[in-house]
Amino acid sequence: MLELLLKQAGELPSLPEVYIRVTELLETETSTAAKIGAAVQTDPTLTARILKQINSAYFGLRNPVTSIPQAVILLGRQQLQQVMVGSVLSGVFKDFGITAFPLRDFWQHCVKTAIIARQLAMQNGRIIDHEAFFTAGLLHDIGWLVIAKVNPGSYIQINEIAKAEHREIIEVEADKFGVTHIEVGVALLEKWGIPGLITQCVKKHHESVHIEPYKIETAIVYLANQLSHIDLSSEEFEEEKEEAIPEFLSGIPNWEQSKCTLEQIGIACRLADEQWLEVMESLGMVDLDIDDKLEESFLFNTDLDRL
Repeated sequence: MLELLLKQAGELPSLPEVYIRVTELLETETSTAAKIGAAVQTDPTLTARILKQINSAYFGLRNPVTSIPQAVILLGRQQLQQVMVGSVLSGVFKDFGITAFPLRDFWQHCVKTAIIARQLAMQNGRIIDHEAFFTAGLLHDIGWLVIAKVNPGSYIQINEIAKAEHREIIEVEADKFGVTHIEVGVALLEKWGIPGLITQCVKKHHESVHIEPYKIETAIVYLANQLSHIDLSSEEFEEEKEEAIPEFLSGIPNWEQSKCTLEQIGIACRLADEQWLEVMESLGMVDLDIDDKLEESFLFNTDLDRL
């Protein structure tokens, strides 16, 4: 069924040539910052988005970055590559023909998941590649965009069935399509050549039991996906902020596998609440066209217990 759905979707979107070219330069140790910057700047839109994002509060740099070569030097190649992934995503799917789907709310969920996952990774002294977690969070539900293209309105239908029958959303997906958004997402990431760690995090983001070799990594993204639904600034948590997170975590099986403390989780959630809009703006996601006919109850949420 996966092959049939991908065939119905037509040609899967590819990453822009500029991204592929710059990635190759970033992975070549002899490439200079000037050479990398020159390649990026062949795409004015990508250049503007990268500079806007790097200068956002999310990165917290003291002085403004005014050029891509400067960004390469200050951030390092690995971090710049992760920034690029987010910067190209909204452009990749802009003309993919997705209708009857809460696209802007979808990206809000993904961006919040990305911010939380990265922050939790940063607070783990054994994890080095923090930016991979931002990318994994940003990409974890990407398969939904392919499904939405093939079956407009499918997200609404699946939510209605899941709520009416009190079933897990991915279970309903499997029954309706013979495939889940996870399998579709993994197929897309494999086409893009995304590293195995990120692909595994996407593959396991709905699973509550995590095993080696990526046990901690997948557990963090799984937890971040769940935590993206909590809004500490909302009236619901305004009076009982201290109890809000423990109460929320009580509904997340095996969240302890992430090795995160309550304090670390609180910091990550507050950071996501503060930064998600600015990150979305820097990625050009706030101005995405949305379907005004969608009811508010169908804003993006793949966790049945939070619907």
